[in-house]
Amino acid sequence: MSKRERIEEEKRFLFESLADLEREHAAGDVDEHDYVALKDSYTARAARLIAELDATPDEKSRTRRPRNIVWAVSVLVLAVVSGVLVAGNSGERRTGQVMTGTVDDGSVSSLLVQARSMGMSDIPAVLDLYSRVLAIEPDNIEALTYFGWYSVLSATQESDQARAAERLESGLVLMRQATIADSTYPDAHCFLGITFFRFLDDPQAAEPEIDACLESNPPAEVATLVEGLADQVDEAITGTTTVAP
Repeated sequence: MSKRERIEEEKRFLFESLADLEREHAAGDVDEHDYVALKDSYTARAARLIAELDATPDEKSRTRRPRNIVWAVSVLVLAVVSGVLVAGNSGERRTGQVMTGTVDDGSVSSLLVQARSMGMSDIPAVLDLYSRVLAIEPDNIEALTYFGWYSVLSATQESDQARAAERLESGLVLMRQATIADSTYPDAHCFLGITFFRFLDDPQAAEPEIDACLESNPPAEVATLVEGLADQVDEAITGTTTVAP
């Protein structure tokens, strides 16, 4: 078994363990202390593995496909959304986020400042920064959300179908963890709704996320864009035709 295969196997195990943990917690089979400790541990390990996978070449899979024009256009639109939301987060304090330290001192706040400032300019570097935050604070809402979101965006730029699907799955899991940790944080719901609708063609899954996004008071620019998306989701569910921007 190659190094990449071993990492992928461990990542699958962690994601399955996270899903099992959520089910057991919902059923009352795991006490709160054990639930929090296990969730934090699984999430931090998963973040490290995802970052390691991005840095590990796949020697077996060389199949490539042409760039998807629709995905490329979507990424340009979604980059604007990311920029607005990240800017809105600047200076905010979220659960588990300590706003102390100076730039480049390795603290959570300095890592977040660096990640926010980079945005779409260097997605692998941004993923590395957010993974380092999660290694320190596994329940950091911003890092969970944006590590997941940039994983999704990196999937849209990946020409290998297997790796694209893997990154998309990873991003969804992390963003879902963010909504579980803090259901009032709009960014995670906004990004989940966009991902379900634009990249997975699943309006039924997108609808509750878009609704939660709008109910959580996102920035005005994002609300306008997501409201337009909400109309398209409604039209897709009712079977009417809509044109993507």
